[in-house]
Amino acid sequence: MSNEKTTTGQAPEQEAAPILPVKLEVSVRPIEPKGNLVGFASLKINDSFVIDDFKVLQSEKGIFVGMPSKPDRNSKTGYRDTARPITKEFRAELTEAVTTAYRAEVEKLQTRAAAVAAPEKKSIPEQLAEGAKQAAKENAARPAPAKTSKTKNAER
Repeated sequence: MSNEKTTTGQAPEQEAAPILPVKLEVSVRPIEPKGNLVGFASLKINDSFVIDDFKVLQSEKGIFVGMPSKPDRNSKTGYRDTARPITKEFRAELTEAVTTAYRAEVEKLQTRAAAVAAPEKKSIPEQLAEGAKQAAKENAARPAPAKTSKTKNAER
């Protein structure tokens, strides 16, 4: 008998490496809704890798995330995902991060809009009439210009 070991082309079993936490940084750009599309998102993973063009979509069931895709004639939908999560757990984590960032961004925009909300504007004719009244007041408050000797000589 031989003491040789046969290999099957697989890597030898290694000790399980500790799973490091994944740092996800999401930036969201809400847009004026187009159908069920309400925004776009970008994902930065561990400050090392960026994936752009996630779609933020609104349906009856709530907000969900569409993966980056490109047109593909051979696909049933006409598009093919260019990046996608492999596990359900990571998909859930990604969806939660994007929806949280989307809601925060929308809230920030609503707060900004409420703070900037200008008093109701007057119509253009009203603004013109008000401007004319103000100009008349200012002209009445000005002293009449003093006549100089040149003006007197010119009048003679």
